[in-house]
Amino acid sequence: MTSGMSREVSDTVYAVVAAAGSGRRLGRETPKAFVDVSGRTVLERCLDGLAAAEAVDHTVVTVPADMVDDVRTLVDRQRPLWGAMSVQVVAGGGERIHSVLAGLHAVAAHAGVPHTGIPDGGAGGESGAETVVAVHDAARCLTPPTMIATCVETAREGLRTGGWAGVVPALPVTDTVKIVDAAGVVRSTPARETLRAAQTPQVFGLHGLLRANRMNEAREELDSAHPTGLVPGPLATDDSSLMELAGERVLAVAGDPQAFKITWPDDLDRAVRLVEGEE
Repeated sequence: MTSGMSREVSDTVYAVVAAAGSGRRLGRETPKAFVDVSGRTVLERCLDGLAAAEAVDHTVVTVPADMVDDVRTLVDRQRPLWGAMSVQVVAGGGERIHSVLAGLHAVAAHAGVPHTGIPDGGAGGESGAETVVAVHDAARCLTPPTMIATCVETAREGLRTGGWAGVVPALPVTDTVKIVDAAGVVRSTPARETLRAAQTPQVFGLHGLLRANRMNEAREELDSAHPTGLVPGPLATDDSSLMELAGERVLAVAGDPQAFKITWPDDLDRAVRLVEGEE
């Protein structure tokens, strides 16, 4: 476990941007990350924000396999805009969790860390130092740079002191939430003051996040081997979930309403209004 154990933290900070999602719910044939938001794509605006935060040194973008070459060309044209932050493009997977893992493997290779998560020296992995990685959704392309920088620094603090294994930005839930069963029957109403809506970037130590992914893969293999009718294990819906299931302590920090995820046409309309100063 990372929590409770202080360790050296590498100066180099990485980001993985998940940009392999489809645009079906937006009503577009183009993958969501390449939809235009007032003159720039969702992905370009996401990378703009990461660079402006001045907290990330190298970003790995995961995209559909058949778009890798086109996106590399796009990135090469934009590179001067992102200053000291370098950008790498790799193929993602069929689901977000697989795309993020592909990005983490690319980060590990760049940082000189084996896919096992055990450091062996090299760039960013010197002397067994923990490598910091921020996992971000391209669709949260208007996330304020100040929020990104705060998430990174707070995660670094937790890793240095052993207080927590990473951070998840989150907003308080204002609606009353119901837990219902498969038949739609309400089973309970959790206390609203304890609920938060998770956002990204979620920032962790690379070694711990790779371990959490391996543990999740092992759980999925066991679940798939269960006879029909048995209840599957807990579902990891984001990177914080993976760390929580691995027994790690994750700190919730203040999110921002502007870090909303572009999922539906109304979200895209809102993003355009924000960019154009109409909201």
